Amino acid sequence: MKEPQNPVFARGPADFGEAVKAQRSRSGATLKQAAGLAGVGVRFLLELEHGKKTASLGKALQVAERMGLEVWIVPRGRRPAGLDP
Repeated sequence: MKEPQNPVFARGPADFGEAVKAQRSRSGATLKQAAGLAGVGVRFLLELEHGKKTASLGKALQVAERMGLEVWIVPRGRRPAGLDP
């Protein structure tokens, strides 16, 4: 998978899903290909990309990791230097 362009502040499931979908689009992978790479079903990946609020956190993090994304948890208001919201 290609590197993400810019950091994304995911404030909810929709933001997280958009970031996953953007990464998949940049890589040129189809839903089926990306789901296989991530070890999840196509339906799960599609629902995740569309911001399903009840998506399994463990699976969502697995998808992100296998698609070359990092997820950071930082205290509100303490963003790493140089990153804008």
